[in-house]
Amino acid sequence: MDLFIYPAVRIILYILTLGTAVLFGVSVHRDRRRMRNCVLLVFTIWLVWESVVVAEGYVHGTDIDGLLKIPMIILALIFAIGMIANGLLVITREGFSISHSLSLLVGGAIIVAVAAYMGMVLYVIHLESLNYGFYSVPKLLETSFNLCMGLAVYLPMMMIGFSIYSVIYQKLPIKRKPDYIVVLGCGLIGDRVTPLLASRLNRGIAFDKKANSQSIFLVSGGKGSDEVISEAQAMENYLLEQGIPKERIIKEDKSATTMENLRFSKKIMEERTKNYFCVISTNNFHVLRAAIFARSQGVNGEVIGGKTASYYHPAAAIREHAALILSYRTLFYIYAVAVVLFNVWKYFQM
Repeated sequence: MDLFIYPAVRIILYILTLGTAVLFGVSVHRDRRRMRNCVLLVFTIWLVWESVVVAEGYVHGTDIDGLLKIPMIILALIFAIGMIANGLLVITREGFSISHSLSLLVGGAIIVAVAAYMGMVLYVIHLESLNYGFYSVPKLLETSFNLCMGLAVYLPMMMIGFSIYSVIYQKLPIKRKPDYIVVLGCGLIGDRVTPLLASRLNRGIAFDKKANSQSIFLVSGGKGSDEVISEAQAMENYLLEQGIPKERIIKEDKSATTMENLRFSKKIMEERTKNYFCVISTNNFHVLRAAIFARSQGVNGEVIGGKTASYYHPAAAIREHAALILSYRTLFYIYAVAVVLFNVWKYFQM
C-alpha cells in the first residue's frame, strides 16, 4: 500500500523537506567548508523531488516518475556518450592514465547500468506477453536488481551533489580581506609553471586586485624528483613576471601533497600573523576538496578557483569527487545499510 495516500504521511514529507532545506542553509551560514553541507544538499534535492512527485500524484494523479523514465534514460545515454568522448579526448591530449580515463569509465558504467535496467524491463514485458504478469518476476531476482541499482546510484548521486555545491561555494562572497593568498602547487614543465598552475596564480592575482587587499602571496609546493626547481620557486618567478613585488611573496617549498600545502602554510601564517585570514587559490575542480581539507587542518580561510580547460574539467572533477567519497566512505556504509534494510523489508512485503 502506498503510504502517501495518507495526508499525515504527506505532511511529514513536506515538513521534512522544508526542515532539511533550512538545515542546509544554516549549516552553510555557520561554515561553508563542511562536508555535511554536500550531504544535506543531496538530501534536500532528493526530498524536494519526492515532494513534487507526491504532490502531483495526489492532486492530478500524474506519475511523474513514470513519465520521465524514457527521457531520463535518453539523457543518461547522451551524457554517457559525452563522457566517453571526453575521456578519449583527454587521453589523446594528456596521455593514458587511470585519472585521465575516469570520464571513459563513468560513461561505460552508465551504459552498463542502463542496459541492465532495460534488460529487466524487457524481461517483465516478456512475462506479461505470456500472461504471467509483473508479479511472476522471481522475488529474489527483483530484490537483487533493486538492491544493486540502489547501491550503484550512490556515486552519481553524491557527485551531482558535490558538483552543485562546488558551484554554490564558489559563488558565495568572501567579505574579509585576506592577510595571505595561498597558492597550491600542482607540478611544473621544466622550470616553468603549467597552465593549471598559472590559472591558480592568475586567480590569486585577480582576487588581490579586485579586493585591493595587498595580501602576501604564500606559494606552496616542494621540489619533485623529476623537477629542476621547487614549485614554490617557479611560482615566485611567475609572480615576479606579473609585477608582484618580491617583498610580497613567501615560499613554502617542502610540501608534496595538498594536505602538506595547507599544514605547512598554516604554520608559516600563524608564526607571522596573529588571527590571520587567508584565501587559498587552486583550480575550480579542486575547490571543494581543498576547502574541506583546509577546515580539517584548522586553516582560517576560504578557497577560490581558477579556470580549467573545458576538455580537462570533467575527468578532474570526477577524480576530486571520487577522492572525497573515498575519504568519507563511512557515509556510503550508512547508505548501504539503509538500502539493504529497505530492500529486505520490501522483499517480505511482496
